[in-house]
This record gives sequence, structure tokens and C-alpha cells, in this order.
Amino acid sequence: MQLRRVLVPLVIVAGGVFVARSLIASKPEAAQLETEVPITWVEVRVAARTDERVRVTAMGVVKPEQQVVIQPEVSGRVVEQNHALVPGGRLAKGDVLVRIDPRDYSTAVAMNQAELAQARLMAREEDTLRKVAEHEWAGHTEGLSEETLAFTRRQPHLEAASARVSSAKSRIDKARRDLQRTFVRAPFDAIVVDEAVDVGQTVGPQSLVATLAGVERFWVQVSMPVAQLRHLDIPGTNATGDRGSTARVVHELADGTSIEHPGYVVRLLGAVDERGRMAQVMIAVDDPLGLRAPMGERRLPLLMGSYVDVELDGRTLPGVVAVPRAALHDGDRVWIVDDDGRLRARTVEVAWREHDRVLVSSGIAAGERMVVTPLAAPTEGTAVSVAPAAAPETAVAVRTPED
Repeated sequence: MQLRRVLVPLVIVAGGVFVARSLIASKPEAAQLETEVPITWVEVRVAARTDERVRVTAMGVVKPEQQVVIQPEVSGRVVEQNHALVPGGRLAKGDVLVRIDPRDYSTAVAMNQAELAQARLMAREEDTLRKVAEHEWAGHTEGLSEETLAFTRRQPHLEAASARVSSAKSRIDKARRDLQRTFVRAPFDAIVVDEAVDVGQTVGPQSLVATLAGVERFWVQVSMPVAQLRHLDIPGTNATGDRGSTARVVHELADGTSIEHPGYVVRLLGAVDERGRMAQVMIAVDDPLGLRAPMGERRLPLLMGSYVDVELDGRTLPGVVAVPRAALHDGDRVWIVDDDGRLRARTVEVAWREHDRVLVSSGIAAGERMVVTPLAAPTEGTAVSVAPAAAPETAVAVRTPED
């Protein structure tokens, strides 16, 4: 009985051990899976040192180079008006804007011509009397003073008559000029900005006829930081001639189209903008309305008062690296892929910044590969591998250091 009590527990334990070993021996084996390292494709660009031209961007407003307020020089009633004298009308140099009634001025010319004829007659009479007096006083001038002698020979009388002739000629010239001024003409090729006259209206020297703007050339007044001026060629400031750095003037329209015209720097204004303390540069645009081209080939005109974007070609920076904006981090850092396939940070010196790129003067060597796509959390020394040539983009695969 005692033996049975001892053996039963031992048999149960031994059976449990046997069953447990059998279960362990017959357990299924899990398949070993390889962990795939996620790959982030990033574009790279090889750095190259070249001579790059600076591009200065700014905004400006279009203004006419020539703009005048036309006022008549004589008074009278308007009897004729040019059909193109309306806002937006175009006029050629010398075109008659309005004609003032010329009858009074024609009469003045005729009257002054009559006065001239009378003055000439009196001058001839005085010349004849002078000759008679000289003959009569011949040999009888002893003891006479120079003044008395001049009177006896009627010299002052002849001078007065000659002066009346000159005065009559001057009055005729003025009357003829006034007659010509009854034709109010355009002083240059122009577009009408405003007009304020009608046929039948009486006008005078204080009357406004029209406001005209020249069409040969417009100006674009551009504001930019003073520090950017050193990169531009500005006539009269740091360059000779009358044309400085070239420019492209672009007027963006609401429908997505744009008007682009070539231009060039002509001068630097003498004062900064009072509000922004920005330098003021004047850009010239020739033929802004496109009038020199055939009618069917004319582009959209550049209109006065428009706000435009201006891109100027500045001076060339030698031996710089053009770095895309996407490759620049924290203002002055670029990530590259070294020869060992690892990420390295480069602190660079930026010589010029533009909208889509920066020009770097130092900090990166020619031939180094710049990473140009964003990295989530780049780390110095992270191992990378260059993507195969068949990849859709020039890229590298970023791996974890455990790889």
C-alpha cells in the first residue's frame, strides 16, 4: 500500500513529462522572414563650378517717358478737332489736335504788313532827305559839333525810320507765329490720356486741350534693396553709355497669361523710397505698345500704371556653384553623398540668392553629389547607396546604419 502511494505520483509525473516532450518535439517551425528596409529615393545633382550671371528680381510700375498737358498759345474759338483726339486715340508727331478760328490772326498779319510798307517808305524818304542835307551842308560844317552835324545830315531821323521798319518786321513775325499757333499740334508720337475740348468752345492759354503720353518708350520704376545695386550695370553710376543691364518686364494677367517686353536700365534715381527705404531704378522699354510690328503680329501692349515683375541680368559671379533651393537647408547647409556612400553636411557661403536657386562661393567642391529632395531627419554618416541607372529618377537609396 505504501509502495502504491509512492509509485502513482511518479507514474503521473513521468507521463506528463513524456507528453510534454512529445508536444515540444512535434511543434511547427515558423518560417524565417527577411526584413525589408524601406528605401527613400532622393535626387542628387553633381556640383559644378561655373561663371553664373546674377538674376535680380523686383517689382515696378509702368510710367510714360514723355507726358505733356497741351494748352493753346492763342485764344479763340475751336473750329476743327481731330477725330483721334479721344482717350486712347493715337497721334503722330505734327498731327493737328484742334484748330482755332484764324481770321483775327490773318487780319493781324495783313495790318502789320501794311505798317511795314509804310515804315519802309518813311525810311526811303529819310534816306533821300539825308542825301539832300549832306549836299546842302557841304563845305559849311566848320565849327559844328558832332551831334549837331549828325542832326544836319538827318542821321537820327534815318535811324528812327530804320527802327520802325525793324519793329514792323517783328510784329509781322509774331502775327505769323500766332496764325500758325491756331493749329495746335502733337509734339511727338503719342497716345491720348485725356481730352477736354470740343468744337465751338472758346479756349485760351490757360485752357486744357489734352494730356498726351509718348509711345516710343515707357519707363518702369523699380524698387529694390540698395545692396543689390552693385550687381547691376547702371549708366552714370557704375557703367558708361546710355544702356545698362538688360531686363525682362512681365505683366501677369488674371487668366494666367502674361505680357513680356524686353528692357534695359537707364538710370538710378537720387533718393530711396520713403516708405520701404528701397533704391529706385528706372528701366526703359522701347515700343511698349508694339506699334512697330505689323498689325497682325502685334503682341499685347504694356499699359501705363501697370504693376509688373522685372527680372534683370546682373553681373557675372566667377567660379560659383548653382545650388537648387531644395538642396539648401537651414539657410546655409547642403547634404551631399560622399565616396563611401554616406550623407555628409556641408556649410556653404551663399554669394547670391534667387527664387529657385542660390549661388555658392565656397563650402562645396566641384563633383560632389548634392541631395536635392527633402530628407525627413538626415543624420551625419547615414549610409546610402546610389540608385541604379535604370531608376526613373537619378537617386540614392537611404539605409539605416544597421545595414
